[in-house]
Amino acid sequence: MIWLTGGGCASPRWLTQEGAEALGSASAVVYDRLIHPDLLLLCPPGALFIQAGKRGSDHTMSQEEINRLLVELAADHPHVVRLKGGDPFVFGRGGEEAQELDRHGIPWRAVPGVTAALGGLLKEGIPVTHRGAASAVCLATGHLEAPSESYWGSLARFDGSRVLYMSASNLPENLGRLISLGLPENEPCVAVTWGGWGRSYVVGGTAGEGARGGWASQVRSPSVVMIGGSARVRLTPAELPLKGLTVAVCRPMPEGYQTARRLEALGADAFTLPLLEVRPTASREELLASLEGADTVVFTSPRGPKVFRDLVMDLRLLRCRTVAIGEGTRRSLEEMGIGVDLMPERADSRSLAELLVSCVRPGERILFLRNRRCSPLPVEAVRRAGALALELPIYEMVPRGLPWRELILEHWQDTRPHAVVFGSAALAEAFADEFGPLPAGAVPVAWGEECAKRCGELFRRRGVVMASQDLDGLVSALLEIRGSEHPPKHRGRG
Repeated sequence: MIWLTGGGCASPRWLTQEGAEALGSASAVVYDRLIHPDLLLLCPPGALFIQAGKRGSDHTMSQEEINRLLVELAADHPHVVRLKGGDPFVFGRGGEEAQELDRHGIPWRAVPGVTAALGGLLKEGIPVTHRGAASAVCLATGHLEAPSESYWGSLARFDGSRVLYMSASNLPENLGRLISLGLPENEPCVAVTWGGWGRSYVVGGTAGEGARGGWASQVRSPSVVMIGGSARVRLTPAELPLKGLTVAVCRPMPEGYQTARRLEALGADAFTLPLLEVRPTASREELLASLEGADTVVFTSPRGPKVFRDLVMDLRLLRCRTVAIGEGTRRSLEEMGIGVDLMPERADSRSLAELLVSCVRPGERILFLRNRRCSPLPVEAVRRAGALALELPIYEMVPRGLPWRELILEHWQDTRPHAVVFGSAALAEAFADEFGPLPAGAVPVAWGEECAKRCGELFRRRGVVMASQDLDGLVSALLEIRGSEHPPKHRGRG
């Protein structure tokens, strides 16, 4: 089965439920270059990823090559996803791919996506229809191999909103052609580049001004251009505090993905870099032996509870007091039915150490279920308090590859990251191994003092330490970065 799937025109938050289900079962994914790279994180481990995308005149593969590839993949993979930005059947050539699959008797399904004419314009407060301004909308391509006068004439005379796709490189020429066929020179126009994304920007003016260059010279690919109709209507959506910021989030899954989506809800463009993943390091027997007689069990990260559950299998064996280092760890425990008795005010090792010193008694057995690499401060504090500190590294973080690394870098060519968020010192090291130096001008945001120190050693930029290790602390740090500089303008290519 081939799933011809639309990824929407921006954040994975706009992906349909059916699209998420298709990706979640994919054994192979053929994706375009305008998708959000984080969509590929929804696929199962071990899936095959092939970039076949087109952007403007820059083609990785021809359409004929893509058609052949889909036919070949269908023979070897039970569930193939052809993933496109926007909607695959709105100037996405999904129909041509479907015809090719039909010719070979290969079953396929279509999954719609949010197309730029709808999502991208509306996010900027520009409706495609509006009472009294436009009762009809026409979606058209501005990039035709053999433009006909009748085609452009019908657009010039259309009574409603005309939305041109693929017109960035020849927009003045197209507007001039429409004017020559009857479009009034004072007809209002508006263009949205990177519609739906945090990096989006809007320019516009009259058709005549655009035909002479003017505002049209600022339009870059990918863009949609609305001519007439409700182009004169501008609504005012609520402002988003992180609009215009591009952020890379170096945290493991699923925390990194969740953090990126929450930043996007505040207006940023966010890219998840889960450069490390969990690998269990203890056996069930070791865990059960360590639990025997423990008075308190301390979980030092959101990943520990899941590893604990998978190892212990029977949660009733946990019969003692529990301590979580922070809100994320508390949620992870409570999601699996484990209550939390104690949690420090701040989600860092120093605060955890202070909490434990205040509540443990001499002779108590305190079991730390932790990452193989973590701060020694809480353990040392427990021992100074006269309690017995037992340490069981139940997991370690190991490198995880990103097959779509080049796609991320392509996005960063358009708008560089203003900040790179590091969830640990180990993740800062993994970033340096995978990407080298930080992108020019990017500020490291550290999940604690130890992480900030390591960033300074690796990147010669100590960066910003979050006031609290949660979303509020991260947003405050990003607002501080935004206040110190004006995000650069889009550097897209026409």
